[in-house]
Amino acid sequence: MLNPRVRTAAEGMPKFDRAAIMAHAWRLYRKQWTGVRPANLQARRKSFSRCLKSAWMTAKWNAAEALKTADQRAADRVQELTLELMRDDARDWRVPGRADRRAIFAEIAVLERRV
Repeated sequence: MLNPRVRTAAEGMPKFDRAAIMAHAWRLYRKQWTGVRPANLQARRKSFSRCLKSAWMTAKWNAAEALKTADQRAADRVQELTLELMRDDARDWRVPGRADRRAIFAEIAVLERRV
């Protein structure tokens, strides 16, 4: 059974610059294989496939980020900073903690006032 075709301008779907995505995939591929060659043709295809998937994921993530509002970005940043503080608290007591904990708490307070 064939998959139904999806029009590129379907309702609610963002348009992607497919040429830019392909160029990004080729940049990733060339960066990965600079000075090294894959063992065979199958490894080369598999590697390019991974690069192309990564380029599409990056394009979709950038499109989703562009649609976020300032409040959503602030909430995401608060979550990131909270996780960073939790990672810092989970460290062994012999490992020195972050020197900028106060700055992180201050940034969280500022962002929470905006949200």
